[in-house]
Amino acid sequence: MLELRNITKHYGARPLADKLSLQVAEGEIVALLGPSGSGKSTLLKIAAGLEAAEAGSVWFDSEDISRQPPERRGFALMFQDFALFPHLDVRDNVAFGLVEQRVAKAQARQRAELMLERFGLAAHTRHRVWTLSGGEQQRVALARALITAPRALLLDEPFSALDAALRLDLQTEFRERIFEAGMATVLVTHDETEARAMATRGLRLVAGHLQQLW
Repeated sequence: MLELRNITKHYGARPLADKLSLQVAEGEIVALLGPSGSGKSTLLKIAAGLEAAEAGSVWFDSEDISRQPPERRGFALMFQDFALFPHLDVRDNVAFGLVEQRVAKAQARQRAELMLERFGLAAHTRHRVWTLSGGEQQRVALARALITAPRALLLDEPFSALDAALRLDLQTEFRERIFEAGMATVLVTHDETEARAMATRGLRLVAGHLQQLW
C-alpha cells in the first residue's frame, strides 16, 4: 500500500497540501481531480521523491520511504509528454528501465519484445519512437513503465495530448493493464469523465484538502 501521511506543502502562502493523507491499496486506481495549480502534480512528485514535502511522510508497505531517492522507491511515472527517448528505437525505450536495473541488454531486449507483442506493437520494435502515432507512443510509454514491475504507478495527465476518440480507447486499455499488473496507481487528471472511466475511487484536491467524490 502507498501512503501519504500528513503531507504539508505550500506555494507561497497558498496551501497545496494541508496535513493531507492518502492511502492507495495494491490493485487500486485512485484519481486526483482539481483545477490547474491545485497541487495534484506536486503530490505525485512528493510520492515519487522528486519533490520534498515541508512536513509529513511517504510510506510503502509500512516502510517510511520519505528519505529514499526516486530510483530506490520502485515507482513508475508517466507524464503527458510521454518522455520517450528519441535516439532509441521502440524496443530499447521499453528495455531502458531493465538495463538501468543491470539486466543484461540482450535479456532486457528479449523481455521488451515480449511486452511489445502483448501491447500489439511487435511490428514497431525497431522503429524510432517519433515515427509512431500518439496512441502508439503512449502504449510504448506504458509498456516501459510496466516492464520493471513497479510497486506503484503514478500517472500525470497521461492522455491530455491525445484526441478524444483515442483517449477513450486508451483509458480502457490502461485500466485493464493496470488491474492485470495489480499495482497501486494514482491518476492525476482534470477530467472527471476520464477519472470515472478509469479509477476505482475519485478525490478532489481543494485548498490543500482531499474531498471524496466516489
